[in-house]
Amino acid sequence: MIRKLVIFFAAALAALPLKGQDSLAVAGKIPEQVRNDETHVRNDGTVVRNGRTVVRFDYNVRFDWFFVNNEYSASQNAYGPSRTMTGLRLTPLAGLRIDQPNGMKHRLLAGIDIEKDFGANPFGSGVEGDPKQLTWNLFREIKIYYTFEAQFKKTDFSFVAGIYPRSETRGKYTTAVLSDPVRFYDNNLEGLLLRFRRPKSYYEVGLDWNGKYGDVRHERFNIFSYGDVYILPWLHFGWQGMFQHYAGSKQQKGVVDDHFLNPYFTFDFAPMSGLQALNLSVGPFVGYERDRRWKEVKVPWGVDAVTEIRHWNVGIRNEFYYGTSIMPFYAVEDSNGVPYAGNLYMRGAYWQVRTDPEQLPACYDRLEAYWQPRISDWLRIRIAAVAHFNQGFSGWQQIATLLFDLNTLMKHRNEVQMFPRRPRPRGARRMQRPEGR
Repeated sequence: MIRKLVIFFAAALAALPLKGQDSLAVAGKIPEQVRNDETHVRNDGTVVRNGRTVVRFDYNVRFDWFFVNNEYSASQNAYGPSRTMTGLRLTPLAGLRIDQPNGMKHRLLAGIDIEKDFGANPFGSGVEGDPKQLTWNLFREIKIYYTFEAQFKKTDFSFVAGIYPRSETRGKYTTAVLSDPVRFYDNNLEGLLLRFRRPKSYYEVGLDWNGKYGDVRHERFNIFSYGDVYILPWLHFGWQGMFQHYAGSKQQKGVVDDHFLNPYFTFDFAPMSGLQALNLSVGPFVGYERDRRWKEVKVPWGVDAVTEIRHWNVGIRNEFYYGTSIMPFYAVEDSNGVPYAGNLYMRGAYWQVRTDPEQLPACYDRLEAYWQPRISDWLRIRIAAVAHFNQGFSGWQQIATLLFDLNTLMKHRNEVQMFPRRPRPRGARRMQRPEGR
């Protein structure tokens, strides 16, 4: 009897996970077998050494160049001034990466944006036109953020917290949500980001707290969301939405809210046509805006349709909208006489649709012709000409962007070996490690 109990408990202990191994159910898969004297790198970049958690140095370098020339004289600059904006940004990042045997990954990175607007002195150099160049003022904003990644059965989950780059978002937001200058100049988000990816769908929701309540500083934050679900190989359903909150300060009272949701269906005919892109997305655009000072409520509505065709890296993208202005409070002034404009909205002024006070339903069309050569995943170039039509031709833009991303080039293998090991001759015996520390 005792012998049977001993055998039973020995079998039970053998079935228990070894110390240092996490629950297999959390990752949704059994860790790969690793020899005791080897380091194993999985396909997803996770490093497993002797079945233990591995800590290593991580880094990234990102370079962005942006150019946009606005020609709005056709509309008497009703939707903005005619001007040229161009600049660059270099963002070095460094930190730690932790890989667990069950596939969970942790990243802690810190860095800073080095940004320069061409033709302008750095911020803080004094009066406009001052020839002095204060190099330290090129350092703009610090990035410090944490990223967690894990797999739960068929769901890839990731969580980002801190001051993180906008590039961490994966949603394909249109210009009805973010204008091109906002994407470049407001490239950091302060808050949280949740991402969920399944075999046929992707979802994300994030928080950007971009204004702290102060004497003159307004409290501001926005919650954004994006989703994409494949129903058929050529049909999928998606949405983009945002909740923008713009409150007052100690010296200025008032709260304005900008809420909108744009669900849509996308018909993708590229696989059956042989083209790089051939798709149509169409859906309603519904909003809810409220100025709490006057208890005034606006309900923007309309229909948005986006068509794109691309072949040989040359494409045409057209975004057509019919409905009321999705920025009804754009020209409304706050208690200090300052229009809400860009303080409340993150999209271009063209989305007012029309500038008359009646704000009747009308059409807005954005036609873009572009060239986007396929160089690599880590180097992207795009040159475009964009024409705007608000009850006739309103103006056009020339836009060029360049992106270099070292993290994509390294493909999560950016580990620096300060003292790499020399290969051991075949047949040589490994030196025994002494006991103790």
